[in-house]
Amino acid sequence: MKRILAEPLLHFVVLGVGLFVLHRFITGEAPSVGDEIVVDAPRVAALAEQFERSWRRAPTATELDGLVESYVRDEVLYREGVALGLDRDDAVIRSRIRLKMEVIGDGAAGEITEAQVKAWFDAHRSRYAKPAYYDVRQVFFDPAKHRAARDVTVDDALRRLQSDPDLDFGTLGDQTLLPGALEGVTQSDLASQFGEAFAAGAAQAPVGRWLGPVKSAYGEHLVRVDLREEEEAAELSQVREAVERDLRYARDQQARDAHYQELRARYTVRVEMPGAGAAAIVAEQRAPHRAAP
Repeated sequence: MKRILAEPLLHFVVLGVGLFVLHRFITGEAPSVGDEIVVDAPRVAALAEQFERSWRRAPTATELDGLVESYVRDEVLYREGVALGLDRDDAVIRSRIRLKMEVIGDGAAGEITEAQVKAWFDAHRSRYAKPAYYDVRQVFFDPAKHRAARDVTVDDALRRLQSDPDLDFGTLGDQTLLPGALEGVTQSDLASQFGEAFAAGAAQAPVGRWLGPVKSAYGEHLVRVDLREEEEAAELSQVREAVERDLRYARDQQARDAHYQELRARYTVRVEMPGAGAAAIVAEQRAPHRAAP
């Protein structure tokens, strides 16, 4: 008997039982065997609603049991995956978590007022103005094909167009896939297709007269503006929906940035350039001291 009482294993068992009894005495409940997964009534209702949206009918009792079991399966595998660290260094998961965290910062600024809408509109009037638009014709000259004779060729074509308004401009210049005539285009449209220099030339050209050469991203052009409608300022009543949308977006972005800066202040960030070790630390930002909660 004395030999049994002296066994270390017995001491370990007795100690374990003692801790178990002490835990029950203090907490009134048994220690948790594992994490609990709760599928509450709102979750079950959401699963049923999602099924109904997809299939246009309510799920049967068997189908609902299957939906619940599928949810539990997902939750179990998700928790075990996180426990194994499988969520680390996964760009997709990081992106989704980041988006959810940014959503948390949305809407903090509250509802917008009429005064704020008007102030935003006044500060960004040009954004909502109807832009100027043009009807333009152009004749293209490829610099690589003319070289030394370029000036003579371009000048001759310009004289012919100016002296004969009915001359078919498509018979002049060099072949290209660029459109010879454009209708109802904005300066931004011209810039995206021909380059900023061409768009600026069209904006300054007199209406109804050939001029040039005007440079583009491709070469040189003779240009004629047949119609120019100048920019037209917008009234708030005409663009209110767009103004409110842009204002809400700007306020949400501001709230997200403020939320991030609040979170960012909790961290110390060290940036090390590759290949040089600790000596290559180029930034170190320390979080402000915070009292322990």
